[in-house]
Amino acid sequence: MSAPSVPIADGGSSQLWVGAASVDVAVPPGTPMSGFAARVELSAGVHDPLTVRALVIADFCWVTVDVCGLDEGTCRTIADRIPFREGPAVISATHTHAGPCATRAGLGECDPDILEAISAAAVVAVKDACSSRESCQVYYESFSGLGIAKNRRHPERSIDPALQVVVFKREDRTVKAWLVQYPCHPVVLGADNLLISGDYPAFMRTHLETAVPGSTAVFLTGAAGDINTGHSAESSYSQARAGHRTFAEAERIGELLGKVAAQALSSTSSLGNVSAAAAAPVELCFEMLDTRSPAELAAHWTKLMADAPPGQRALLQTWIDWTARDQLLRDMKWRGTVTVLRLGSLLLVALPGEPFLGCAERIQEAFATPVLVAAYSNGCPGYFPTSDEYEHGGYEVTDAHRYYGMPAPFKRGSAEQLVETAIKLGRQLL
Repeated sequence: MSAPSVPIADGGSSQLWVGAASVDVAVPPGTPMSGFAARVELSAGVHDPLTVRALVIADFCWVTVDVCGLDEGTCRTIADRIPFREGPAVISATHTHAGPCATRAGLGECDPDILEAISAAAVVAVKDACSSRESCQVYYESFSGLGIAKNRRHPERSIDPALQVVVFKREDRTVKAWLVQYPCHPVVLGADNLLISGDYPAFMRTHLETAVPGSTAVFLTGAAGDINTGHSAESSYSQARAGHRTFAEAERIGELLGKVAAQALSSTSSLGNVSAAAAAPVELCFEMLDTRSPAELAAHWTKLMADAPPGQRALLQTWIDWTARDQLLRDMKWRGTVTVLRLGSLLLVALPGEPFLGCAERIQEAFATPVLVAAYSNGCPGYFPTSDEYEHGGYEVTDAHRYYGMPAPFKRGSAEQLVETAIKLGRQLL
């Protein structure tokens, strides 16, 4: 059931008040990292800082954090601390696999001090963004043909997802903020990396902020559950160094995306004013796809440990540890939120977890107006494969729930339920 829409701007105005801010979070060496079950080493330092960024549009707030995922409770805590909030807010993870663990009960071992530091930084970022609000006009462009994103489950399939860019310009035409979305896993850096980094989105933001001093760039990772730069999910089981998964490659991709996004500076496609935002609760079910008992699975994986390489052993140990968490089987439902913001003629959709690219495509096909779909928002409980992908199995369908600390994979049709909810909200707002 959809919640009522919340007006967040004057429908007769062509301008709106926009603020943006970024706050760094210190991550001490020795902090557990997230993103690879095969990586058991702790962080060794910081390559580029973990940032918490806030974009305030009228009374709507979007916060992004440079971590792999945030649990629903943490997202609610951050949202509840936003002082002016009356309507929906969105708290998103960029999903970098080179950040500290910030998800309680999943994606690694979470340091509670880091989690508190992130929440505190979010409050500061929102306050700074609010105090910096200026009257802006909004422009939108999308760019395709980038040749970066690949379908990691079906390499033979050609895909061309767009880079979507929203530019907020002050009355003097200078840039206040950027909102950029691209559906591609920030997992250029591999399991061998022990330095904290935002991966390619960090380099993209730096490019835009350097090219336009005084602007703040906010990056949203799109529906990228099955999309990365061209390696299988299973390749991340290895601790071996991959020659192409380097900081140089992350910088190359980020710079390329930044240069393309900067072309939106010349856009004349004004979106108009913000009109409304709406959110709706969703309740999704898990489904046991493996009929073996936890004890049988643990025995099977224990046998495999004997001859497995180090990365595989670390992964198997994660799975064995998961079998001991039988309390997870008591509740076979997950509850989350889908949020949609109407920004003039553009719809901004925030989905939880890791939906496959097909989810975004189906939402976009439902509207004649542009739609930007962000994922990893207001909770990250795992993958949401489209129904046709279940027959192909694989990590995202049958295995990833263990690393996420979930009792089972999401039931077939869960992704479609998210899509339907987003479409209903979007139609409500148009």
